Parts: sequence; structure tokens; C-alpha cells
Amino acid sequence: MGRDPEYLAFMRRRLAEPPAPGRSVEDARREHAADLARSPRPPVETVKDLALDGPAGPLPARLYRPASTGPAPALVFFHGGGWVLGDVDSYDPVVRALAAASGVAWVSVDHRRPPEDPFPAAPDDAVAAVGWVAANAAGLGLDPARVGVAGDSAGGQIAAAAAGRLRAPGPARPVLQVLLYPALDLRRDPPQPPDPDGLVFPPSGVGRALRAYLRGTDPARPDVSPLLEPDPRGLPPAIIATAEHDRLRPQAERHAARLTGAGVPVTLIAGTGLDHGFLGWGAFARRPAEAVAEIGAAVGRALRRPTVVPDGTQIS
Repeated sequence: MGRDPEYLAFMRRRLAEPPAPGRSVEDARREHAADLARSPRPPVETVKDLALDGPAGPLPARLYRPASTGPAPALVFFHGGGWVLGDVDSYDPVVRALAAASGVAWVSVDHRRPPEDPFPAAPDDAVAAVGWVAANAAGLGLDPARVGVAGDSAGGQIAAAAAGRLRAPGPARPVLQVLLYPALDLRRDPPQPPDPDGLVFPPSGVGRALRAYLRGTDPARPDVSPLLEPDPRGLPPAIIATAEHDRLRPQAERHAARLTGAGVPVTLIAGTGLDHGFLGWGAFARRPAEAVAEIGAAVGRALRRPTVVPDGTQIS
């Protein structure tokens, strides 16, 4: 199906401002940040900058914790941006919106990026960040028994890779993975599907980003392409959100089917009528706002279930 009229008008305005050719990495990072900065920043009860222990030094991070009567469940979030773009500051409006929609805490993390730091720097940082948040949860007002991992787009690949590496029982094992229009098969850049509304998208630049990220690493490795994980059993329950007109949608749907077939609980949220990147557009059109609300509700249901403590008391 096509896009609703309001959202279609928004997309036409976006596509009328194509990126300038010949940009440097720093130019692209500034433009990406400026684009996200157009979104409002919803209020969140507690917003606190952190420094997490990473494998190559401190990792800047930001805690978003809505009002809570007890230790809050949390998601450790890894931003998108084609592995090369994005950071905690630029993603502030997106994570605020997700925290407000879900009612749970989010810890947004600045992982290392290519071309300065190729694979496996970002997944290594993700594994360390999840472990740090779980170990320091009490001091942050978080529940160490309800810590999950999340990411959008390239960050979805990083989050899924971290979930795979942390699947063994232990204090750092995520209780949930939230993958938002994720990149899960890095063997090739899938083609853009025919557009029902005749929109023409600029070249994605994903091939260049993948070369910078992988720098010769075999893309068929399961920790690079989580869709190729040979045995998904034991992975955390998943919430997977797609966008209907996204070239990455088929691989996310295949990943959801493989997890379900392996006995992993999956909630699949179909972003009907939407495009890749919609998390930052909820202030500009009704349809992306609805999708963010649906993602938030699913996360809240998954993480805010009562937890039984050793004396038999239930906390929420």
C-alpha cells in the first residue's frame, strides 16, 4: 500500500533536499545531526550524562529515566547512521521519544565508528556497555534483572550482535532485544523496492559505509550478519519493528521467522506505510508518531512485567 497523504507530503519535502555530493565524513555527520535536531526533545524525568567503561576507553552515554516508583527496567541503545554517522547528542530527540513512549529507561551509548574504528569496535563496545549498565544498575535507579539491548538500523545490527555474544546465562545477558528497522545481513546492499508513490530516493551510500565498517571482515560471519546465526536458540526475546518501504524489511522479517522457529518469543511490528528512519519523524506526521507509540507500548509490556524478588514480593 502507499503512504497516507500527510506522511507522503512530508516525505516529498524531505526528498526535495538531497544531500550535497562529495561530502566528507565530517560533513555528513554534521548534516545528519542537523536533520535530527529538527525534532523536538520531549521531557523525561531524569536525563544524565554518563561515562561507561569500554574496551578502548570511556564510552560517552546518556541515561533517560522516566518517573518510577522503584528500580526501572532499561534498554541499552545503539544509534543508527550507517555505522559512520550519529552519536548520543544527535540521537537525543529520538531516544527521548522512545523513553516517553515506553515508560522505561534507556541508556544511549556512543560506540566507536568507522572509518576511525572498524569492526569489531562497535559490537565490542556494545557488549561492554551492556555489562557496565547491568553491573552499575542499582546506582542508576535501574533494575539489573531487567536490562535489554536495542538499536535502530546499523545500531540494530550492533544490538543483535551484542545479544548473540551475551546469550550465555549471566548478569549481563539481555532480557530483551529491540531491533528497529535493523540491518541484519551485511553481505550486500539490497535494492530499493519499487515505490508505490513514485518517490525517488538518492543513492544510499551503504556500500561505502559497509566497506569502512568491515574493512575486509567476512560479512557472512554471524556476528556481522545476525540473520546468518546458525542456531538462534537461547537468544533473548525480541521486538522487531520494520518499515514497509524499507529495503531492509525482508531481512528483518526473515530474522523474526527464524527466531520464532527456534522458540524465541518475537513481537513483530509492521511499520505499514513507512520508510527507513521514521523514528525521528513523529513530530512531523501522524503515521510515524503512531509507530513510535506502538514500539513504546510493546517495550513497556515486555519490560514492565512484575518481577519476583527472593522474599516473594512482586515489584513493578
